[in-house]
Amino acid sequence: MRKVFIRDLNVRKNLIEPPQSHPSCHAPTICETFPGRFLLAFYAGQREGAPDSVIIGVHKEGKVWGKPKILVHVPRRAVVNPRLFQGPDEALWLLFGVNYGQHWCSGDTYLFVKRSENGGKTWYDMELFWEQKGLLGKNKPLHEGDLWLFPLEWERTWSATFLRSEDNGRTWELTGDLGYMAGAHLIQPAVVRLANGRLRAFMRSQEGWIFVSDSIDNGRTWSLPKPSSIPNNNSGLDALRTKSGLLLLACNPVGLMPDPKPLEEGWPERLALGFVRWGLRSPLVLKVSCDDGETWPLEIVLEEGPGEYSYPYLIEDVAGTIHLVYTYKRRAIAYIAVPEDLVVNLL
Repeated sequence: MRKVFIRDLNVRKNLIEPPQSHPSCHAPTICETFPGRFLLAFYAGQREGAPDSVIIGVHKEGKVWGKPKILVHVPRRAVVNPRLFQGPDEALWLLFGVNYGQHWCSGDTYLFVKRSENGGKTWYDMELFWEQKGLLGKNKPLHEGDLWLFPLEWERTWSATFLRSEDNGRTWELTGDLGYMAGAHLIQPAVVRLANGRLRAFMRSQEGWIFVSDSIDNGRTWSLPKPSSIPNNNSGLDALRTKSGLLLLACNPVGLMPDPKPLEEGWPERLALGFVRWGLRSPLVLKVSCDDGETWPLEIVLEEGPGEYSYPYLIEDVAGTIHLVYTYKRRAIAYIAVPEDLVVNLL
């Protein structure tokens, strides 16, 4: 495996800081709203799960970043894990969770959505997206024609699941209970379509490894999840299959610690039920495969050294540039844009 460092590739990194009123930030998402225009969102507050948490949005046009603005604020409730994407109705969707429990990740989160018809300049009021509580998630949906698949998990049982639609969002069904199937703590799936037609879900775990599961019927059913050869520290990851066929996996390839301690200021005051195992959230890398994950001949090191670098989120724009955002020490959101040609030339 070849290892290269992003700092040696003449790639610029931007750090987007939250307002001083909400100093701790986490869980970024990004979407191309129009060609060459982007909207970044993340949640921020005093700490993860704090009742003052809000969703912040920042527009980017060309190389210019706008000012951070609050997109969602629910008084005395933590608003978390935003996801931006062009929805089934062709509006820009902002999907997010609102915690109605007494502590973070207690199984009392509801999924809401806000919509914008002008690229996020103005928004309609938030709407309850799914009536059943206890679902969360962090990664982008898979969308192909009328098929939509939203990666989620059950908070209380730490089990990956999906909201699935075959009619372009008119009706939805829950499919899969992957943690229960495997007898493991598996959450935050990231889904890609492989060259053989299968869907593959890469999942965060408390078992020390990234787990994978495949579907041969567009997400109706899933294979028994199994651990991959890639370590996982019980932290978020993301995957992307590019238009040219490269498979990208952004993650912390780190195992679990025997005596874990909170890693940064901004961790929740009270950890979620069952959250007992994790590892360091450094380094953060981008793994690259030319054969749908059978091998990973290239690893681009995005961050290393002390601190938390976590929760990556990947998209590819219409021009073929890869955009990556992630949590930077809970004090900022990092943004990197990498032309796919640059990645190909490194292989």
